Order: sequence, then structure tokens, then C-alpha cells
Amino acid sequence: MKWNKSLVKTGVLFTLAASIAAGSNVPAFAEENDAANWTREMAQNYENTPENTPSNIDNFEDVAPDYWVWDTWPLRNRDGSLAQVNGYKIVFALTASKDYTWNGRHDVAQIRYFYSKDGKDWTLGGQSYDPDKAFGSRQWAGSAMLEEDGTVNLFYTATGRKSNEEVTYEQRLARTTMSLVTNEDGVEVKPSGQHEILLEADGKYYETQAQKTGNIIYSFRDPWFFQDPESGKEYLLFEGNTGGDAKACEPGSHGSESFRENHDVPAGSEDYNGNVGIAVASEEGSLSKFKLLPPLLEADCVNQQLERPHIVYEDGNYYLFTITHEFTFAPGLTGPDGLYGFVSEDLWGNYKPLNDNGLVVANPAEDPFQAYSWAVLPNKNVISFVNEYKDENGNKQLGGSFAPTVKIDLDGTETEIVDELAEGQIEYPEQEEKETTPVWSADQVEKFERTEDNTMENIDRDKLEKIAPELHVWDTWPLRNRDGSVATIDGKEIIFSLTAPADVLPGKRHDIAEIRYFYREKGEEWKLGGEVFPEGDALGSRQWAGSAMVDDGELHMFYTATGRKGEQGLTYEQRLTKASADIEAEDGAITFEDWSDHTIILEPEGDVYQTEAQGAQGDIAYTFRDPWFFQDPKTKEEYILFEANTDGTPAERAKENFKEFDQSILFNGSIGIAKADNKELTAFTAQDPLLEAEEVNQELERPHIVVKGGKYYLFTSTHKNKFAPGLDEKAEDGLYGFYAKSLKGDYKPLNESGLVLTNPEDNPYQSYSWMVLPDGKVISFANFLDLDGLTINEIGGQSEKFQFDHFGGTLAPTVELKLKGKKTAIKDTLEPGVISDFKGKSEDKGKGKDKDKGNKNKGKKDDDKYENRHQEEHNNSHNVNNNHEETNIDREENNVNRDNSHDNQTNLIGDMNGNGNQIQQSQQFIDFFDNFFFINFGGENAEDMNKDKFLQWFLR
Repeated sequence: MKWNKSLVKTGVLFTLAASIAAGSNVPAFAEENDAANWTREMAQNYENTPENTPSNIDNFEDVAPDYWVWDTWPLRNRDGSLAQVNGYKIVFALTASKDYTWNGRHDVAQIRYFYSKDGKDWTLGGQSYDPDKAFGSRQWAGSAMLEEDGTVNLFYTATGRKSNEEVTYEQRLARTTMSLVTNEDGVEVKPSGQHEILLEADGKYYETQAQKTGNIIYSFRDPWFFQDPESGKEYLLFEGNTGGDAKACEPGSHGSESFRENHDVPAGSEDYNGNVGIAVASEEGSLSKFKLLPPLLEADCVNQQLERPHIVYEDGNYYLFTITHEFTFAPGLTGPDGLYGFVSEDLWGNYKPLNDNGLVVANPAEDPFQAYSWAVLPNKNVISFVNEYKDENGNKQLGGSFAPTVKIDLDGTETEIVDELAEGQIEYPEQEEKETTPVWSADQVEKFERTEDNTMENIDRDKLEKIAPELHVWDTWPLRNRDGSVATIDGKEIIFSLTAPADVLPGKRHDIAEIRYFYREKGEEWKLGGEVFPEGDALGSRQWAGSAMVDDGELHMFYTATGRKGEQGLTYEQRLTKASADIEAEDGAITFEDWSDHTIILEPEGDVYQTEAQGAQGDIAYTFRDPWFFQDPKTKEEYILFEANTDGTPAERAKENFKEFDQSILFNGSIGIAKADNKELTAFTAQDPLLEAEEVNQELERPHIVVKGGKYYLFTSTHKNKFAPGLDEKAEDGLYGFYAKSLKGDYKPLNESGLVLTNPEDNPYQSYSWMVLPDGKVISFANFLDLDGLTINEIGGQSEKFQFDHFGGTLAPTVELKLKGKKTAIKDTLEPGVISDFKGKSEDKGKGKDKDKGNKNKGKKDDDKYENRHQEEHNNSHNVNNNHEETNIDREENNVNRDNSHDNQTNLIGDMNGNGNQIQQSQQFIDFFDNFFFINFGGENAEDMNKDKFLQWFLR
């Protein structure tokens, strides 16, 4: 089905107008686009190759001898990752007693579950629900998602009606919930929720049974839960048929103009109208209400069944998979029973077929029906069931059990089978983690290259405004919630910084560093709150960087205690330290009261992380600092990350690695990690490093992690002069990053070299100490600017005036970073100190203490009021702030549900409709349109879209 472009244009006009009036630069347009097409031209030239064909199945071990077992899916977490319950792995499958015929199994299908300790040997558990309470005369395939509280959401297809005397094929999408009880004997299901119908075909986007024509198999089924890693919004994907009563094979479903000239579409093809449907959860936090959206993919005149659609998000790409049969292709086309796939850089993008025609896995040519119902899991394991196969004598046999798992590799638009596993085997996360500590290698660093995607804008020293003129301000971090999100207290943001009096030479500031804090209402100027700790309480002769977390009104401050209080000369011993206090919000100010004792939470032991004594025997700099609190979103386990050095003296490391001693041996930076031993976060146990840079770099400073799209992005800052000899000639001061699929995974460098951000070539030390926030904003401080070719090591030899004049000592402009798979790019440069969206996207989870009442709910009503107001603002503005978010997809209501009352908006729409030339000459419109076009069609696809032609169409 193709949408009315005049209505689409109207929607865009209103969106553009509302966006300009609101000052937004992200119009919500994506979900108004036409569905992508799997065309007849694409559906050609299918053949078996080693890349898409698994081995023959000539026998198998039956997982449940009394039942036919087919369509199978694993229990997943909300983010799509594979879930476990107390060590048990769970899969669900369609089943039917073997008292019924093979072909009759669909008419009595029920969902049962299996469990396993190793993901390989499965035990039948039983039915997943009370069938008397389930909707439909039988239940067909769906998906299952595990909540943090242990509740399982089971989405399924309610097929037929219990009241019908004969079998019907009405299909509705349904949901129920359950809990899983585990013990040493296995897993038991406890149904806990009502069954509810979530969606029915609407006849507009998705065909109803009454609209069905021709001899096709009707479909509105297979709900697959999907949380978009880019937007966080939650969806159901499902199999459907394109809605509407008028059916025709539009030219767009055929292919290119040259293809159409030589291709005749046989009669009856118009009845083949399979699509991949999608619906969005219409109430935040609820999975009971979903709203139908236009399809993601249509196969009009190509295929009638795009079964069990699902998405795997990998390296910034959306891989959309579906299965289909040979007999469901439209007349004039033929393809094998197989797994088919498509890829897009955007959930709502123009999906292109993988491997040119979409075929990812096919049965062997000599056994074309041996397996079916393939599902690609996040780890690229592909599970399926044994269908109708030929035994070793070539005789046809019936399957009905788990088929051997195949493993595929996804590489852009290409795929290939890379391994075959046991029947039903699924590799769970603990089997994917690294066997040895990942390394940042010299070969990777050698790929360092400045590009427009990683090079910051020049900072104008004359325009820098000091956040605190009386202070040097450098390493900075925000107050975060326990889950890592940026927190607000009484509507205020809070940041912490290393500081020293501004009359101290910049190079000496580290020797007297103290932690101070600043706070502000969002969008206003930062106010200096003062020193964080009461005088004399902090450990160390000075305090270096750390992190801060708020939980239930209590501040947990992690910092580096450097040296010892009262020492005669400066020492460089470093210990990781914690103290806690109540946060109080009163009369517009933020203060910290009732401090706990300061506790050393971790010191180096010399076996995993180097001690100061080991480092004193030749290394160029010693590090055991920068504690950064992190709660793993997948396990809820809590850690601190920190900067460290690999254990041992240089001589010991050289001997251990069978190397002769050279200067590079001195460079032994690592990123350390320790796990919390108690809820108070006062005791931690050191674990093996997340990353090592031996013979590459000496200081991997301020390590921290951002989790997005199922990936763990590990960031660190380092200086040019901390790279080993030879590498320092290539690399520069910069923010470097790595990615893995799990917290302790096999980290690989982002952008091949690891470089994420660096300073301009002519201003190489202008900023430093970058920290990436969960939404991609990156804060740093202005370091030494406009040095005219001097290196960082030569600054100390310049006059005091020169040193003061050229040191920034304040917040640098914030950079917005795009994280996309294994690549990053600069999106925008913002004002200094921006740490959140002023429109209220960060949650106001922190609550200050009521100083007068002595409880931890100071200003709770005001906070709730503030939060509600910001939530309302967010709800009103999200359509123009995120082109992945839900839009008003009902075309008839496009002009009704938008607010047209704003005079500027009304005038702008009038101008757009009546005077395209005038609008084109409006600088406001030009600036907005350029930004709109870049957001929606820019990046790697910019060359595929002619902006001038789009503008002419838009204004027509």
C-alpha cells in the first residue's frame, strides 16, 4: 500500500512549522514515510551457496518424543539480549500432541516451554499458561520478555475463537504474564496475569479476513517484542498483509524502470501482499496498549507470507529478518524455503535486501524442506525446527523437533554461515565473554587520523567565559542516578570539578586540588556551591577525580585520595575513596550535610594492578585513580572502573613476556574494574582489567562506560606524550573509545584506531578530560590554547604570564556525539557546560532532604510538580525532537490533532502553501530546512537524495 503523499506533505508542513515555532531541529517525520519494498526485481537469482546453505539433516534427537515441536523462541530481556532465570535458560515453542497428524498440528497448537542449564540439553517443562484462559481456539507463535522483577511477558497469536464450532483463521495479537519458579529440579511456570487482546487488523494498514482475495494464506500474527536501542521506544513487529480493498501491482513493487520494461507481472500477483507490520506501545511503561503504524516492509506482488519478523541491532544497523516458503512467492517468482533479511541504518529506513536478493539461510537443494522457522538471536545464533527431511536413504521423514543451530556473520549488506552447532543449542552471554584481557595494540593506534567526524571546533580563547573566575576548573563530572542517568535535585543539575585557586600556576594546580561543586536550573548559569567536603575531612594531601551518584536523597562521592595528609613532601600514592552525605535543597541552594566517614574502598595489591612501589622502579608515571561508579544494566551488579597500570616492575614484565628491556616496557596503562561487595559500596574486590595498553600507553584516564544498543562503550582520555615511543608521533591528545557486547567482553577500538574526539591540528591541547554522558553529550575542560607550536612539555618553560594567559581552566564547549555501532561522529557543538536536554529529557530522580523535617523528601511535592511539568513538556515536544519517536500516523487526523494556534505557525503554513519563493528566501526556513534535510537524509545517504528536488516537491 502506498500512502497519500499530499497528506504526508501536509503532516510535514505542520511538523516543520511547529518545529520552527518551538525552535526544534528534529522534526518527527520518519514514521510518515512509505514502507520499504521487497520488489520483484530484488526477488530474483536465488541459488544455494556455501555462505547460505547448512549441512543436510538426515537424523536428529527428538527433544520431546510425545509432541510435535516447531516455531521456537528464547526468553529475552527487555533490551533483546538473551535472558536467564537463576542460571536456567528458557525457550518457548509451538507444540501439539503426536496424537494429531503432522499437518493437523496447527489447528491444536499450544505454547510449551523448555529449560536448560547449558543452553544445549533441553528439558520439556510443560504448558506456559492455562489454555482455558487463553484467547483463541489455539495459540500460535510470538515472543517472550523478562522484566526486572522476574515477570515474563508472553506475546502470542490468538487464532480462531473458542466458541466457533469449526476451525477459523482469525488472528489477533495477545499477551499474558507469568512467573518462573526455579529449584535444583528445574523450572515451573506460575501463570500470574490475565490474557488480553492487544491488536487486531484495522483494514487500513493491515488486511482483515474480509478483505482477503485469492487463494492466499491470511496473516496477522507472530508478535515479536522489540525495544529500539536508539530511541528506547517499544514495539511489536508482526506478520501482516497490506490492507485495503483495491489491489493492484503498483510499479514501485516491480522494481526499476529498466526492469519493468522487460518484466511481465502474471495475473493474480496482486493477491500476494505480505508485509512486516509494526505497532508502538502507546503508553509509557505499559505493554497493554499498542497503536498500529504503517508497515516497515511490503512485499506486494512478491510474497504473501513474511512470517515471524524480528530485528537484530548490530553495529548501528537494523537487520530485519523474516521467513517464507517456496509456495508463497507470487506467480512468476520462485525462491526457496528460507530465512530472508534486510538492512537499514534507521528503524524507519529504506530496508535493502541482504546479499542483493534477501536470502540469508536456505535449505540444501537436495532437501529443500528439511528445516523452517528460523529466528536470528542477538548473538547471531539461528535456531529453527526440523520440518520434512530426507533420511540417509533418501526417504521423506517428519521432523517436529529442534534443528541444528547455525551461526551467521553480519557484515553490512552481506551475510554468511560461519558455524553449525548442536540441535537447539544457544550460546548464552557467559560463553561469549573474553578469555584474556583485551589489548589496545600499536597497530590499532597507527590508524589514528583526524577527520571532520572526530575533530572538535577551535575554541576562541578570547570568548571563553570562566565558570568561576577565582578558580582553575578542570576534570568535571555530573551527579548521576544509580542507573547512570544524569540526575537533578529540586530541578537543579549538579556538577563536580577539580579546582584550585586561579593565582596558582596552572601546572601546579594538581598539587593542591580540591573538589568543588556547581549547580543550576537547566539552561541558566552555573553557580559555585563551594567545597564538597568539610575542611579537613577528605583523605589524601589532595583529591583527584572520581564520580558521584545519588540514591534516595543520599550523595555517594567516589574520589582519588592522593598522597597522605600531613606529608612533608608530595607523594603520589593513590587510593580509591568513598564518602556519603545527605543532599539538601533549601531556598534555591544545594548543600551536603551529615557526612559519613571517608573510607578507602580499594588499594592496589601488586598482583593485578601495580603498586606505587612497583611503579617507582622505572615507570614514567604511576596511576591508581579516577573511580567511576557503574551499575551494569543487564545484571544490576555494581562496580567501579578506574585508571591503573598493569602489575609488576618494568623488569619483571619484560622477563614475563620474554622481551629485552626497552623504553616501551615502561608504558603499561590499563582500565581496572572492581565489584562491589556490599550494598553500602564501601568494599570492592579487584578483578582483571577490562583493557590493557602495554607498550602502547601509560595513562588511560577517567575510564567510563555508556551502554547503548546492547553494546558497552568504554571511553578514556589520554595525552599525546603518554603514548609509547613511535606512537606519540602519530597519536594526539584525545578521547578514545572501545566497544564490546558485555561488560567484560572482548573490547575492540571504535573507528578502528579508538579515536573518538581530538583537538584541531593547530590547537592540539585546547581541551582535555572528556566524559561521555548517556545521551552522547561530551563534557571537557579548556586546557592550554593557542600555543603556537609549543608542546605540552614546553609550557612550563614559558613565563608565568604566558602560562596564565593560555590556560583555559573552565568548561569547554559540550560536544554531541553520535554512537552508531562501531563508529562515532560529532553531531553538534553546544555551549560550555551543557549536560542535558533543557526541555527536560533527563529524569528528576534525585530528591533532596528536608532540612527542617529531617527526612529525605525535601520539596517532594515541588519535585513531583517539576517532574510532571517536564514530563508534559517532553510529551508535547518529543514528536519534534526525535525522528524515531511515535508520530500521529492517522492521516485523516493529521490536521486535527496538531496545535495550529500559534500565529507564527499559522503564518508560516500560509506562506508555505501560498508562496514557495518567499519561504525559500526566508533565512529561518533555509537554516531549518538544511538541518531538517541533514537529519533525515544526511550522513552516508546524502548523495542518494537530491535536496533541491526534495525542496521543490515540498513547496509544490
